[in-house]
Amino acid sequence: GIHQPKPAMKISGAALCALFSAASVAAFVSPGLQAPPSSSSSVGISSRPATFARRNSASAILRRMADATAEASAEPEKESFEFQAEVGRVMDLIINSLYSDKDIFLRELVSNAADACDKKRFLSITDDGAAASVQPEIKIRSDPDAGTVTIEDSGVGMTRDELINNLGRIAQSGTRNFVQALGEGTADVNLIGQFGVGFYSAYLIADRVEVITKSMQPGSPQLKWESAAGQEFTIADDGASDEPIESSGTRIVLHLKDDALQYMETSKIEELLKRYSEFIEFPINVWKETTEYKKVPDEEANKDLAEGEE
Repeated sequence: GIHQPKPAMKISGAALCALFSAASVAAFVSPGLQAPPSSSSSVGISSRPATFARRNSASAILRRMADATAEASAEPEKESFEFQAEVGRVMDLIINSLYSDKDIFLRELVSNAADACDKKRFLSITDDGAAASVQPEIKIRSDPDAGTVTIEDSGVGMTRDELINNLGRIAQSGTRNFVQALGEGTADVNLIGQFGVGFYSAYLIADRVEVITKSMQPGSPQLKWESAAGQEFTIADDGASDEPIESSGTRIVLHLKDDALQYMETSKIEELLKRYSEFIEFPINVWKETTEYKKVPDEEANKDLAEGEE
C-alpha cells in the first residue's frame, strides 16, 4: 500500500533532464541599448595564481635577476618633466577638494574627446592629405580587475610637444584665472571646464592617469604620458603596445582611487552620460558584459531513458 517513487533516471521530460550553460558576452554598445547577441567576441575573466612556490636555490635567484634585467632593458625609456607651477597648483586644489562633485570628470573628459573628434573631422575636410580612415567616435570601458576606467577617442591625437604643452605646461591665462577664482571664492572645482583645464578633473577620481595618444600628423609615433598627481609627469614611446591606436586618437586610462570604484559600474557611466553628454554629436559606446544562459540536454540523466522520452 506504500507508493514507491520511480527511479530518477526514468523521469521523462526535457525540462527535468537539462542543464544550463552560461556564456559571457562583451562588446561596446551605445548607452541604453542591450549588448549584441552571442556572435560577439567572448571575454573571459583573468585569473591570478593563488600560491607561489618558494625558490631558494642560487640558480633560481640568478634567473630572476637576469629576467628582471631583461625586462628593465625592454621597457621604453621615459623622459621626466616638471609640471608648470600653475598646473601643479590646479592639481593640488583638485586632489584636496573634498566637497566637489566627482561626477564631473566624465563630462570634462568626454567633452575633450568630442573636441578632438571635431578637430579631426574639420582637418579631414580641409586637408586633402588628412582624409579620415576611421570615423570619429568615443569609447568608454571599465576593467574591474585592473581598477581602471578608459575613455578613448579616435580624434586628432597629440604629438610629443602637444603632450608637454597641453598636459603639463599650460601657458594659457585660463589656468591662472582658475586658480585665482578658486582663491577668491568666485568659482569652485565644478566649473573647471569653463577655464579650459578640464583634463585635470580626472584626478578627482584617479590617483594615477595614463594618456596614450597618436597624432594624425604623418609618421607620428604612439606615445604614453603618465602622472601620479605629483610634481612631475613622464613621456615614453608606446609603439610596442599590445593595444595600438588605429589611425589617430587618444586613450585616457584612469586608475581609480579606493573611494571611486563605483565608476567601474556600467550603469553609473550610462547615468552620467545621459546627464552630461546628451548633446555630444559623436557616437559614444560603453563596453558591456552580459551573461547568456542556454538550456542543453543533460546526457548523463537521459542515457537510461527509452527512445522518445527525452
